[in-house]
Amino acid sequence: MDTNKQPGSATAIVLAAGMSRRMAAAGPKQLLRVSGKPLLEHALESVHAAGVSEIVLVLGAEAEAIQQQVALGGARIVINPDYRQGMGTSLRAGLAAVASTAGAALVVLADQPFVHLRSEPRRRKKLP
Repeated sequence: MDTNKQPGSATAIVLAAGMSRRMAAAGPKQLLRVSGKPLLEHALESVHAAGVSEIVLVLGAEAEAIQQQVALGGARIVINPDYRQGMGTSLRAGLAAVASTAGAALVVLADQPFVHLRSEPRRRKKLP
């Protein structure tokens, strides 16, 4: 689906479909509150600040709860029904949702929200 408005622009794919198996906290890691906001919300804000033209958010486990409790900031939601099979399936679902006119895709893990991103043309690689 070609929803990107600017040909050659970057799309961020935020992977947030995991089951949080290694977390001792009750509930999904994406909803863990840090500084008063869900962890995923911090990640989305960081990606938005990088200046990408579109954010594709891949959800799986607890998708409904996440959509209800996180300010998604206009991110396009992609549901990965195969999330139990690992992160590779979420990456595949996210890449499939990137517009053919996108010049680059930036892959971000939702549980690393404080990695600050910059959208710099010299760091981008062209999509085939």
